[in-house]
Amino acid sequence: MTTTANPTTSPAAQPPAVVLELDNVRREFDDGHVLALRGVSMKIHDGEFVAIMGASGSGKSTMLSLLGALDVPSSGAISFRGQNVAELTDLATFRAHNIGFVFQAFHLMPTLNAIENVQVPMFEMPWTVRERQRRARELLEAVGMSHRLDHMPTKLSGGERQRVAIARSLANEPSILLADEPTGNLDSRSAAQIMDLLHTVHAEKKNTIVLVTHDPAVASHADRIVTMKDGLILSDERTHRKSSEKSVS
Repeated sequence: MTTTANPTTSPAAQPPAVVLELDNVRREFDDGHVLALRGVSMKIHDGEFVAIMGASGSGKSTMLSLLGALDVPSSGAISFRGQNVAELTDLATFRAHNIGFVFQAFHLMPTLNAIENVQVPMFEMPWTVRERQRRARELLEAVGMSHRLDHMPTKLSGGERQRVAIARSLANEPSILLADEPTGNLDSRSAAQIMDLLHTVHAEKKNTIVLVTHDPAVASHADRIVTMKDGLILSDERTHRKSSEKSVS
């Protein structure tokens, strides 16, 4: 007798694993007088590109800080691959090995040139000086900055500084990339280029990206848009990502 496999049991049919989860998370400031998050629950899966939208004060940046273990909730739980982040004993090491950050203000070290800035997170890893330099050079080349390796941040345009910041965020091959208004300080042309670059990073690296923005045009690059208001999730919708023809090695 011939047996037909049940398609629901096929590994290929299984949904992506949950990489980050918020369970009834609240975040209070000023002794409880300010409620930035009011009991938020959400799951983010491996390989997703999620945009968190909302006006100033909606709680989106607070959520990103919590997801990146830069802050802790007042109540509720945040889990990374099923483990409660509150149970981790060394959050700095956890961040260094799992999460890359891209900020609106770039946060490049002004006394270091581009290739040195990209190497900063690598000091958490057991790599030699030669290995760090090689990896930094490759990352800068991948983001189109191979001609600016020795330039100081003050000699770079805003778009170029953000490209260096993206290269730095990928230095330790993180599984999660968190971006807080990455186009906020850029003109429209540079902003579009940075979003194309993030799109390419996502397509090539297969990592999870969570991006905070107030701009619908920026959010449209994600495949899921979470809209927040007054510390709560107002909507959580799927969209269609734009394709990219570039390649990040």
